[in-house]
Amino acid sequence: MKFRQLSAIVLAATTLMLAAGAFAMDLQELVGKSIEAQGGAAALKAIQSQKVTGKILTQGMEMPITIVSARPNSMRVEVTVMGMSIVQAFDGTKGWSINPMTGSQDPQPMGEMETKSVRLQADMDGPLQNWEARGWVGTYIGQEDVEGTPTHRLSIDTKQDVVIDIWFDAESFLPIKQSTKMKVDQTDVETQAYPSDYRTQDGVTVAFALETRQGDQVMMNMVFDTVEFGVAVDPSVFAMPAAAAAAPAPGSGN
Repeated sequence: MKFRQLSAIVLAATTLMLAAGAFAMDLQELVGKSIEAQGGAAALKAIQSQKVTGKILTQGMEMPITIVSARPNSMRVEVTVMGMSIVQAFDGTKGWSINPMTGSQDPQPMGEMETKSVRLQADMDGPLQNWEARGWVGTYIGQEDVEGTPTHRLSIDTKQDVVIDIWFDAESFLPIKQSTKMKVDQTDVETQAYPSDYRTQDGVTVAFALETRQGDQVMMNMVFDTVEFGVAVDPSVFAMPAAAAAAPAPGSGN
């Protein structure tokens, strides 16, 4: 799997690190019930930073991953692949990455698709909080079955060529599927994420496992070992570093 493809899936997946019986419901009621199921608006808003550690399982490989986020919308993802550290980050304005597997240790600005994805994922409020104030449009689609589980489906159009669909378990109101579709160069790119193994950490309910798919193909699984809130974060970790100085040419010394 190419790292660029893996990175887009990871970023899309990190969004979910954020339904009463079989009947239709109001859009605001569905959003409110899901926020309450995750711990409530006050508890979610109180999270100023978080750190998640775990591993990515794909194609027989196991790769450690660390995700650090801070309000309002900064994020850094670090994955260790074959002993090399691959970094993707968003400083609130622009995204960048370092991928030594390309033969360079220099930071590179993100492309259009990656920037769209990471901008959304870095938002610690997620897609459910304050979506109206952002000019987004939410639509309650209705009841659907997701692999045998009754769900309520919500669609959010960000008006930025990105549409997010979320399926909430009809009993717990927790998300069990999310589809993120973005338009890049007039082409729709869609990634699906399936969160599971929900646990309550410091009063907030989060998924400790995530499967990502493209179409019918499972791309990878992420398993999280730790989720910490309110961690100390140095803002400089989100900033794009300067490129390494070029080595002097042979024979150019004093």
